[in-house]
Amino acid sequence: MTVFIVDVGVSMCTPALAEVGGKVTLADLAMRLARNAVQQKLLFLPRHHVGIVFFGTMATQNELQNDGYPNVVVARDGRLDAPDLPALRALTEAPQGGAQSDAVNAMIVAMDLLIRNTKEGKWNRRIVLLTDATSASFGDEDLVECAKQLELTNTRLSVTLLGAPRETPWSQLSRTQPQVELLPLAALAHESGLSVKPVELRAKVRLNLVVSPDMQIPVGVYTRTTRVGYPTLKRRSKLAAAVPADVMKTDAVVVERTYHVADDPDGMEVVQADRIKGHRYGQSIVPMSEYDEAALMYSCDRTLLALAFTPKESIGPEHNMSHIEAVAADRGDHWAFCACESLVEAMEAEGVVMIARYSFRKNAQPKVVALHPKRGEAGNMSTLEMQYLPFYEDVREWSCSSLAEPSREQRDAINLLVDALESNVDAGAVKQQELFRPEESHNPSLARFYQFLTRRAMDAKSGVPPPGPECALALQRTQAVEERLAKNKLPEQLKAAFGLEKVEKKQGRVKRFWREAIEEKRKGAPLEDIDTRLIKVQKKEEKKEEAVKDEDKVEASAASSGMAAAVGVPVRVHIGSVHPERDFEAALANRTGGIDVVADAVRQMRHIIERCIDEGEEFHGKALGCATVLRSGCVREAEVAAYNDFVRMLSLAFSARRVKFWERVRESRLGLITDAEVPTSIVTEKEAKAFLAGEEYLSARDTGVPASAAAAVLPSEMELEAMLE
Repeated sequence: MTVFIVDVGVSMCTPALAEVGGKVTLADLAMRLARNAVQQKLLFLPRHHVGIVFFGTMATQNELQNDGYPNVVVARDGRLDAPDLPALRALTEAPQGGAQSDAVNAMIVAMDLLIRNTKEGKWNRRIVLLTDATSASFGDEDLVECAKQLELTNTRLSVTLLGAPRETPWSQLSRTQPQVELLPLAALAHESGLSVKPVELRAKVRLNLVVSPDMQIPVGVYTRTTRVGYPTLKRRSKLAAAVPADVMKTDAVVVERTYHVADDPDGMEVVQADRIKGHRYGQSIVPMSEYDEAALMYSCDRTLLALAFTPKESIGPEHNMSHIEAVAADRGDHWAFCACESLVEAMEAEGVVMIARYSFRKNAQPKVVALHPKRGEAGNMSTLEMQYLPFYEDVREWSCSSLAEPSREQRDAINLLVDALESNVDAGAVKQQELFRPEESHNPSLARFYQFLTRRAMDAKSGVPPPGPECALALQRTQAVEERLAKNKLPEQLKAAFGLEKVEKKQGRVKRFWREAIEEKRKGAPLEDIDTRLIKVQKKEEKKEEAVKDEDKVEASAASSGMAAAVGVPVRVHIGSVHPERDFEAALANRTGGIDVVADAVRQMRHIIERCIDEGEEFHGKALGCATVLRSGCVREAEVAAYNDFVRMLSLAFSARRVKFWERVRESRLGLITDAEVPTSIVTEKEAKAFLAGEEYLSARDTGVPASAAAAVLPSEMELEAMLE
C-alpha cells in the first residue's frame, strides 16, 4: 500500500527543464514521476492499493480540514484503493497549486488515510514524498513527531527532492530516523519506468540432485534470466462493452466451433463422440485415439540426475538452447549447503562441468543440461548455472565457404573497436565498474507501448505519440565509450581497413506488379479503357498460345524425323488419406504425358477404403464416400473388372467391422456395375440385384449349357476389354 504525496506549491512552480513548446516546472516533473509509478502498479501490480495527496493547493479537501490542515487535497474522493484510470487522470490534471507548501500537514493527512484504511490485516505501508527543500525547515518538532509516528505504525517514508541543495531537513531526518530514506530522482525514475512485472526470487522447482545412489543433495532451481515481450491482446466485443457494468458478465468475444466432414461442409455436424485426433504424416493423417496416446506417452519422473563430468572447454555458449537457470542448495538445509559448496569447489579445482538429465515435473520432456560451477562472492552462496544443451537431432551443420583471411590492419582495427566498446571501466580500485547493466535498463519499445496503452484507455481518440527523448537515452552510448572512439579515430581506421564495395544483385526472375502492366497499357490506351481483369485474361491466353506453339514444334520435329513424339514423364499418382475423393478425381482427370494412371489410382483408392474400414466404425462414413467416388469413376473409365472384383471381396467379410461396413454398402446400393451402365460388363441387372440381396443367382454358365457355348455367348470382362482395344 503506497500513498504518493506531490508538492504543487509556489516553490515548485519554478521551471525545471525546457522542452519544445514551453516550460516544464518542478511540479510537472513530480506529477510525471508519480503518474509513471501509478501506471506501473496499474499494469503490473493491480492489487497494490494506491492513494494520492496534493499539498500546496489553493483548495482544501481532506478528512482533517476542520482540524486545521489547509491547502491539502486527497484525490479520488479520499479513497485508498487499487490503481485505476481516475488515479491517472488525477495525476494528469492536478488541482490548482501555487499556495504555501507545508509537508508536515500533508504527511499527517497521508498517515491518517493509511491508518483508517489499514485497521485490519497486515499491510506493507509506504509513503512517497516528492517535494523540494522549502516544504520543511530545520528543527521542526512536528516533523520529528511525524517521523516517530512512522516508526510506531511501521510505515516507510521515501523522500525524493527536486532541485534541492545537498543539505536539507530531509537529509538530516534520514540520518536519525531508520524509517526515512532519501530516494534520488534517478532511482525513482528508474523504479517507476521499468515496464516489467516485479519478480520474486522463488524456486520454480525443488528436487534432489542425484550425484550417485548414495549422494542426493536437496536443491532448488531458480530462473536466472527471462524474456519479457509484448502482452497478448485479446478480442473484445463493442456490443458487450456498451452493456452496463452491473449486468455485463464479460466483454470477451465468444468463439464457437463446429466440425463438419470436409467433403460436406453444409451437412450434419460431427459430434464429439465421432471425432478423433489425427497427426499429419506427409499427405496422410494417422488417427490417434486417447488410448493410443496414453499407451505411447513417454513416462518420466521428476529428476536431476548426474550423468557424467566433462572439461569446461568442451561446453561453450554456442551450445545454449534456452534461458539460463541457477541451481542452489535448498533454503534452510545446512548439510545441503555444505554439500553444494564442496561440489562447486571440487568442480572448479578439476575444471569440469556436470552433464545431467533434468525433468522439472513428472512426464515432462527430459532435457540434457550442463551445470557450471560458480563460487559465491561477498558472502553469497555458491551455485550451479544450468545450461540447456541440444540433442543430436537439434544440431544443424551449415557448410559455408571460408571467408577471406583478414589482414593485420583489419585485426588491429577490430581489436581497438572491441576495447572501446568495453562496458567495464577501471574505477581506480581493484574491482571494475559496469556501465551497462541489462537487468536495470529500460526497454524503450515496451515503455512506449504502455504509455500509449494508458493514453488510449483515458482517451479513445488518442493517436500514437512520437518517441520521446527517453527512447534515445535508453540506447545511447556512455560518455566513456564516446571518448574511446574519438581518441583512436576508430571510424576513420575502420573505413580505411575495410573497403566498401557495392555488390550488384544478380538478375534472376523479374517480379512484375499490376502497376507496371497498367503503365504499359496506358501508353497505347486511354485510362478509362484499362481493365485489370482483361489484362489477366490476356496474359493467360498468351501463356496458352506459347504452350500450344511449343507442342506443335515438338510434333513437327518428330514428324519430320519419321519418329513418334516422345512420351512425357509418367505422372506420380498419390491418393492421400486427407482428401482421397479429391485426389482420386484429380488423378482421373490427368491425361498429360500419354500415360494411363487410372489403374494405379483405382488400386490406391481400394487400399484407402480397406484402411478406413479396419481403423474403426468412426471411419466407415469416410470409406463409404470413397467407395461411392470409386464406383462412379470406374463407370466413367470402364474399369468394370477392378470395381466388381473389389465389391465381391467386400461381400466376403471375415471380421465384425467389415460385416458392418458391407451392410452400409448394401444400404447405399453400391453393388456390381451392370451391362446397362458399361457395355463391357457381363453382369446383368438381375444378377446385380441378387448380389445385393444376398441371394444365389444362376447364370447361363450354371444351368448346364456347355462351356464352349457359354463362353461364346458370355465372354469374360477381360476378353471384352481386349476386343475393344
